[in-house]
Amino acid sequence: MSLNRIIPILLALVALTAATAPDAPSRLEPMTLPGLPANPPSFGLNSHLATRYPDPSSMDVPAALVSELGVTWVREDLHWHRVQPRPDVWDWTFTDAALRALLSRGINVLGVLGPSVGWATPYRNDIPNDVSYYAPDPDAFVNYARGVVTRYYRYVKHWEIWNEPDLAIFWRPAPDAAAYADLLMRTATAIREVDPEATILIGGVNPFDTTFLRAVAEYGAWNSFDILAIHPYVNPYAPEDGNLAAAVTGIRALGQRYGPRPIWVTEVGWASGPSDRDNPGRADEQSQANYLPRAMLMLWEAGVEQVFWYSFKDDPGNPYGLIRLGRGRTDYSPRKPAFDAFRTLNQHLADATFVERRDLFERRVLVDFETVQGWRRVSQPNGTLRLSGNAYRGDGSAELSYNFTTRQNDYVAFEREPPLPLEGAPYAIGAWVYGDGSTHGLKVWIRDAEGEVLQFVLGPVGAPGWHFLQTPIGSEVEPGNVIVPGGNRRVDFPAALQAIVLDDIVDAFVGGGTIWIDDLCAIHGHEIYDLRLERNGEALDVLWSPPGARVTLATRSAEARLIGRDGAERALPVENGRLRLMVGPDPIYVWHRR
Repeated sequence: MSLNRIIPILLALVALTAATAPDAPSRLEPMTLPGLPANPPSFGLNSHLATRYPDPSSMDVPAALVSELGVTWVREDLHWHRVQPRPDVWDWTFTDAALRALLSRGINVLGVLGPSVGWATPYRNDIPNDVSYYAPDPDAFVNYARGVVTRYYRYVKHWEIWNEPDLAIFWRPAPDAAAYADLLMRTATAIREVDPEATILIGGVNPFDTTFLRAVAEYGAWNSFDILAIHPYVNPYAPEDGNLAAAVTGIRALGQRYGPRPIWVTEVGWASGPSDRDNPGRADEQSQANYLPRAMLMLWEAGVEQVFWYSFKDDPGNPYGLIRLGRGRTDYSPRKPAFDAFRTLNQHLADATFVERRDLFERRVLVDFETVQGWRRVSQPNGTLRLSGNAYRGDGSAELSYNFTTRQNDYVAFEREPPLPLEGAPYAIGAWVYGDGSTHGLKVWIRDAEGEVLQFVLGPVGAPGWHFLQTPIGSEVEPGNVIVPGGNRRVDFPAALQAIVLDDIVDAFVGGGTIWIDDLCAIHGHEIYDLRLERNGEALDVLWSPPGARVTLATRSAEARLIGRDGAERALPVENGRLRLMVGPDPIYVWHRR
């Protein structure tokens, strides 16, 4: 289970120098970055049958439920200690049973190789035939991987090498990018010798701090994998308040530098109660069921090719599953609402194609950067802000050049005098940004009615090319994002935008660059999300609104169908070519003719 955080986990690895800032183009034209939604969408599951279901003779019981969910992909751990409990013993009992039950139902398998087995680590307290998270003997690991792939390569074509090697809990005694890069390269070579058609995934890393991933690339392992696997946990925050989709922006920027790769989310999830990450009182079964389809859809819209929910069944003290722990590992009867929510999502998005995101918000420009008068640098002297003619819209933009010189937290802030009033109570703040290929965080400071100054992260500046970054400003911020205390860690209106900030999210970064910012906006309106898809000539609108709102949709249908989050269906009347409905935090699916 991942322990990723919204605030990046800062790893003391190696100092990495910046890529040279791109030359300023004569005109920065709007462009569409890679990463449009894959058609049709595909949502998978971390099933864990081979490692957590204790009876190989009845694997069809949980596998039938996986099939009922409508998933076409699962992520299965093929643990080393299970298949090779001793150097001279191979035992395929559990993996054979699990893969047979899944593959016979037409479900594709992503196999995860690792972690260590006790006999293959230098840690003397490891139990020889049990799981270990200490770094393994690389020769022994490659031999294990070769054995697994040789047995299953006719049926399994995708292999993820290790799980979360950037976290100390899963690579002990501490993450080691050089050691993992070596293991990744050697294991990938061995897999491709067995099966040249195999697809290799890097081992599910934290996308909010790219220090480890950059180091793996610098150690020469970037070309050893075909797919970037990430684990963008933002719990206990909701997908929208946690700015989940921003995880993809920084990862895509690395692809711009080292070579583009498809992005898979091989773990994402929320617990339905107290766990190793969620705080008591902030999670429950209904919230989990609401977050599941919203997160899957947001990541898919951001260009993620495959998303795997974590997980299938609860662990003791860690209720991330679709099924409660119940009477133990073999009890698959107590389903949570998230089970039905996932089944409904898969049923209605199967074979559908993306049409558009129907933006129901209103963007009001706070500053168009036709001038940069009124902005002054404060705090660290690490950059400049000047007027540029390279604009997204109009004649001007703000050109922010920076130079971060230490391996500590470097940033540069520019305050507006006077601050820019936020009319009304906007839902979010956003800006058009032309990135420089870095993952530095663009942030804003907001001063509220209580005098509290709070920081919100729009997202990583990302790859070259104009793209819109935004973040909701309605949720409670973490303590580290309180710049001036004195309130409730929430924006109390009336409020004003006080500063824009560029922060080296990866503290080990040393170097400089240039980005451009245009049309800094306050985003107003009801918080309503509407993804438009189509299938067989029929339109599908998937809608949700965390605070709740009324929605009117235009349609050519005489009658529409509304399917609730859990699959219940009813007819929806049409009045004068309009559908009128109430939308809440639980996504709904509306089929009609547009």
